[in-house]
Amino acid sequence: MEAREKILDKAIELFLNLGIRNVTMDSIAAESGVSKRTIYELFKDKDDLVVQSLREMIIRHNQDMLGIISEAGNVIEAIFMIMKMEAQRRGSFARVFAEDIKKYFPVVNASLYSCKKSLKEFSASFTLLEKGIREGIFRKEMRLDLVDNFLHELIGLMHNSDRLRMLQPTGEEVLSNIFLPYFRGICTPEGVILMDKYTENINDYLEI
Repeated sequence: MEAREKILDKAIELFLNLGIRNVTMDSIAAESGVSKRTIYELFKDKDDLVVQSLREMIIRHNQDMLGIISEAGNVIEAIFMIMKMEAQRRGSFARVFAEDIKKYFPVVNASLYSCKKSLKEFSASFTLLEKGIREGIFRKEMRLDLVDNFLHELIGLMHNSDRLRMLQPTGEEVLSNIFLPYFRGICTPEGVILMDKYTENINDYLEI
């Protein structure tokens, strides 16, 4: 394994478990078995390492979602399978990590979604929307890049809005009141029937 990959793997693990502010470059060096000098040869400073780590996390997460989309019988099933994965994922990292990453997201998003080509490459939701149109589940007249950008902005809003955070919504409430109604709204009549079928069993996917 190359030094850069070793550093990123260990940094991601430490950031998720301890939060970004509680992890030092010294601890990353010690845990990864790489010298601190090597880290600074590959990354300008801690902020650079954090941004590159978050970028790598998003790419890996995107690949996981693409795998689900590819294997699911239809896009509605894929949405609910992704919901289940996200519910499990939320419990796998420290709460302080979610707070620490907020200031880095604008830089990370700019590096990943700077043009239409990169948007499609790094956005699993773009692939989901395309597949849904092909399957006759999503309305074909919608503008894919606009809808996909809105979904990303909506996710960012959920992470960064002080007003929404004050309401302390559960993951189930966010999905049931915001994301699922939106997806239902872009469905064809056939898609609505399929969406309602899966929604009846939403607890199976959220593991409530």
